Amino acid sequence: MLALHRRILIGAATVISVIVVATLLRIGFEWSQALADIDAMIVTPVALPTEVVSPTAQPITSSEEIYGPPPPPSTQPTTLPTTQIDPPSATATAEALKLSRPELNILLLGTDARPDDTGPTRTDAIVLVHIARDTGRVSMLSIPRDLWVSYPTGGEGRINAAYAIGEHRFGPGGGAALAKSTVSKLLGIPVDYFILINFDGFKKIIDIIGGIEIDVPRPIYDPAYPTEDYGTIEVSFDTGRQWMDSERALIYARTRHADSDFGRNQRQQQVLMAIFQRIRERGLLQQVTSIDDYTGALRGYVLTDLNRRTMLELANFARTVREENILRYAIDSSSIVELGGGATFRVQPQALKRIVAQFTGEAVSTAGGE
Repeated sequence: MLALHRRILIGAATVISVIVVATLLRIGFEWSQALADIDAMIVTPVALPTEVVSPTAQPITSSEEIYGPPPPPSTQPTTLPTTQIDPPSATATAEALKLSRPELNILLLGTDARPDDTGPTRTDAIVLVHIARDTGRVSMLSIPRDLWVSYPTGGEGRINAAYAIGEHRFGPGGGAALAKSTVSKLLGIPVDYFILINFDGFKKIIDIIGGIEIDVPRPIYDPAYPTEDYGTIEVSFDTGRQWMDSERALIYARTRHADSDFGRNQRQQQVLMAIFQRIRERGLLQQVTSIDDYTGALRGYVLTDLNRRTMLELANFARTVREENILRYAIDSSSIVELGGGATFRVQPQALKRIVAQFTGEAVSTAGGE
């Protein structure tokens, strides 16, 4: 009888050992694949030249003025030096992955590239995220795509053209550099990193998490929502809470004929919040297994200059963020001044100073997450 019990225990131990080894091998493979996917997303912003043209009050309209000559070979970026790390082990602690910097500013860019687009396009969504490690505060600032700005390299134009101009004028990596420096110059604060995603990637994220719930505050009717084949369709949203799949959520985030770009900016922030809440609900920030499913799905749709360690630090930080500590701000219709001569609008300096102070936490905030 004793021998039988021993054989049963040995057999059980053997089965458990095989399961554990198989699980570790799977995690090891997944992290290897995930890291390869992540490396494919990383780009190097180039070093921009100093301002070479005095800003003008006239809009830049021709393609030659916008894009300039092709970049010389010397302006091509080198491979991004990333911090190499091992997959997190069972002994990894929260402290080991704590954000190494007390504050970070990350520029989120959404591009509306269509399937037949062969080059970089303008950024349809521009949101700067400010992260304060020690207080756990996260702020989002939406910047209207048609805001008229001065580019750090000279000239003026809409802020949503900065990425495309940088890519055309300075080569791969130039778009990230010019977009970051343009936002930094506008707001007077550093922009540390960027993340660019096209709208196919946006839909991939929502597909991965199984959809999102949105509380639509007011009815929306758009008789001419643009489609990928350059046509239009009629779309509408009723008020109240509703579940949206990726296609529906993208339409909600992009439609603007019912109100304006300022209304669209609010909806984009609302969708970002819904994605974050859904990720938290599903515990995806705690999952180690199947990570390659997520990175593989996003490969080819996302570009960033975040390195691996910072990505993991941010993921770990996100686990601790409380919803009430996520604040939302925007450059809206109350803070702009209309321009003539083919330009659009600029932001009022005093209004911008107030918004930035609240956004960074230097002034008392009145934002309530709306």
